[in-house]
Amino acid sequence: MEGHRGEPRNKPPFPGGYGLHGLPTLMNNVETFASVPAILARGADWWKAQGVNGGSGLKFFSVSGHVAAPGVFCVPAGTTIGEVIELAGGMRDGAALAAVQPGGASTNFLGPDCGDVPLTFDAVAKAGSALGTGAMVVMAEGTDLLAAATRVLAFFRNESCGKCVPCRVGSVKAHTILASVLEAGGGADDVDARIDQLDETLRLTSICGLGQVALGPVMSVLRLQRQNP
Repeated sequence: MEGHRGEPRNKPPFPGGYGLHGLPTLMNNVETFASVPAILARGADWWKAQGVNGGSGLKFFSVSGHVAAPGVFCVPAGTTIGEVIELAGGMRDGAALAAVQPGGASTNFLGPDCGDVPLTFDAVAKAGSALGTGAMVVMAEGTDLLAAATRVLAFFRNESCGKCVPCRVGSVKAHTILASVLEAGGGADDVDARIDQLDETLRLTSICGLGQVALGPVMSVLRLQRQNP
């Protein structure tokens, strides 16, 4: 927006104090801004009362993947993952659930027992993932989850702005390692400790959130598959 190359800035200062053109800037997504008129018109108490299972307000979820009727659904915050899947027509062709990314590409995969998890920030975090953007991806049994997570990593590799070395180099290296395992017909047990080391390095030293979460989905799949070989 300022005409510069799209790169993250070191923080602090944060956008709330020094943002667009050096002025304080409110950083929120369209969904948050869209909720403001209803809250102003009906009050904060009304908004909070819309939630269930400890949630507050309403939340949009874009559901895709192996469901019968993919789409966008507005539900009370705190609606469970299983209930949202049912709103999307349930699992396609009656398939069994294998995993869910509850909040988009950057969020960790949850296993098939996640149906009762309420979709609130705290509950999803406790389950091991994040609410993220609400772009829920549902995957049926038989899906190669490691391949799916590696494809997510490829997206982050391609989207890296290249400003910091950990993200620029680490995402490429990690994808090369994982692609080699998949091409050889391998699985979670064939992924060596270099991926764990790269994940730690990216999380601790990348400048922005992209590098910090790039390997998160992969690591979550490795945990799931190592626990349930």
